[in-house]
Amino acid sequence: MLEKLPEVTLILFASTAIILLLIGLVIFALFIHQKRKHRFLQEKGAMQNNFDQELLRSHLEIQSQAFESISRELHDNVGTLISIAMVHIQSLNLTIEKDQHTASEAGSLLDEALDMLRDISRSIHPENISRLGWQNAFVLELERIRKINLFTVHYSTEGDPISIELGKQVIIFRILQESLNNIIKHSNGNHIAIHIRFNHDDVIIRIEDDGKGLGKDLTELKGRGSGLRNMIARAAMLPAVFKIENGPSQGTVVTLSYAEPSSKIIL
Repeated sequence: MLEKLPEVTLILFASTAIILLLIGLVIFALFIHQKRKHRFLQEKGAMQNNFDQELLRSHLEIQSQAFESISRELHDNVGTLISIAMVHIQSLNLTIEKDQHTASEAGSLLDEALDMLRDISRSIHPENISRLGWQNAFVLELERIRKINLFTVHYSTEGDPISIELGKQVIIFRILQESLNNIIKHSNGNHIAIHIRFNHDDVIIRIEDDGKGLGKDLTELKGRGSGLRNMIARAAMLPAVFKIENGPSQGTVVTLSYAEPSSKIIL
């Protein structure tokens, strides 16, 4: 019996070693499985993100082409019709002072409408951004708002501008343009303040109004307005940090923060 004891011990030791080895293999297999699963989820997330980026890029390209087409139609057709109408009014040989005054007023209104039409046409044409840059195009957009005499506009900048590739400039401009449109349509305010700060490779744009503010939770606003969803999606595409919140006392504050890799000072 004592002679068999070492043999039994050896068997128990070998069995224990085999069990531990099997447990180790199972743990290793589970680890490999989890690692592969994690890698798969990462790849799936990256593919989904790339798909979303390409989808948004295609959407922006289609929108850009649509803007260009609308701009051309406004300039070539509507603008031409207004110009012809102005020529006809100016060619009228009116003798009654009242009729002359009416014709003069109509001519002035058509002239003002033509100027506004040109401003709108320039603001939606992508070539205007590529020619002037997003910042100058944005300034022209602010001038267009000043002309409607519904808002006072204060604009300020600090720091040296950074160079940004054209595709991203278009996205930045569209975000800012949509922000201004929201203020005009929904704020019921009187004043718009814009401050742009450049710092090394970063640009921070802050747009503030003195209107009624959001008055709702941001998640609810996301569900209601396509404009806000578009701004958030565009900011993610840059990528940039986009925030919209109620102002300290009243109104709304929109902040767009973007960092351009290896930016250079524009001379």
